Amino acid sequence: MKKILIIISLLLSPQIVFWNQNELDNIEITIQNKTFLWSELQQNLDNIINKTLTNDLEKKQIIYRKLSNELKKINKTENQNITNIKKVVDYSLDKTTIELEIYYKQVKKIILWYSKWWAPIYAYYSWNPNTWFFWIFSNIHWWYEYGTYETATYLAKEFEKEWITWWFIIPTINPEWLEYYKNSPIKYDAFIEWRVNGNNVDLNRNFCTKNFEDKTFIKNWLSVKTAINWCESESETKVIIDTLNNYKFNKIISLHSKWNVLFIPDNSIDDKRVINFWYEISNILPTYKYDIDFENDYVKKQKIKEYEINEWWNSEYTWTMETYIYENYNIPTILIELPDHWKIEYKLRDLINIIR
Repeated sequence: MKKILIIISLLLSPQIVFWNQNELDNIEITIQNKTFLWSELQQNLDNIINKTLTNDLEKKQIIYRKLSNELKKINKTENQNITNIKKVVDYSLDKTTIELEIYYKQVKKIILWYSKWWAPIYAYYSWNPNTWFFWIFSNIHWWYEYGTYETATYLAKEFEKEWITWWFIIPTINPEWLEYYKNSPIKYDAFIEWRVNGNNVDLNRNFCTKNFEDKTFIKNWLSVKTAINWCESESETKVIIDTLNNYKFNKIISLHSKWNVLFIPDNSIDDKRVINFWYEISNILPTYKYDIDFENDYVKKQKIKEYEINEWWNSEYTWTMETYIYENYNIPTILIELPDHWKIEYKLRDLINIIR
């Protein structure tokens, strides 16, 4: 057994041959003059690895792969005893791989951090951390866009129900008073007033883009700030930036409401990956309005304009999360303005298929 445990520490490429339990039932293996049934050896080895790694399935899979490869390498004389040990190891590798696939499909919930008034900002995900995956942001404008919270929650439930993997969803980036709003019969007043966080900052104007300016502007007849002294002043904004730094994404959807429009940030307008992503989304949302038209060769006829900070400002000064993401991480990002504030009008069935 000592020799086997020494082999485990070697770093080698995987060579996998899967065996099932029936093929191993009658195998006896001798190690240091002691005879084991295959099941005894498999269980002992599994227990030792689990104890050492505290049941880390990913590391366990790597160890079994390396061990299988090393056993193949040293068995040049085709010693039957070593061949039998390799069969046990390959069975354990097969078993661990299946366990890992089941683990990846399970939906997990984590607290990323907290808002201004210490409301938790949650994320739901089902993914392989070594793989790029799909991210959906939602509810950055609080009560003003509560319907996006409903949509994101719906998508997470559908993904879980259908065992879809490789996704990451934040149902609300701006959770202040969310429970109060969900239980309140007065929706309209909340929609008009509350699009900011606890510091009266519009979070989607708080990112450090190249054109950022610290300003106060009027939105829905109320005074709204872009920051407190400087960009990225808010804890909610920092959560997004930390998440971008800590995880890997290949595409992002940002859910807003209520204009029934798709947007591409201005700074990504010439990226074919972004335009292809835009075509994917526009094809599954045929009722949505667009302010762009491209030839097949992607020559621009009309430039998409990201929605303006208000009716009077030029879109160059939006400093939005979507602009920031592409500017700093080069990730294709589409902003979907859902058509209603507190109703999931479109179930995004085809979006689920795209992510699958």
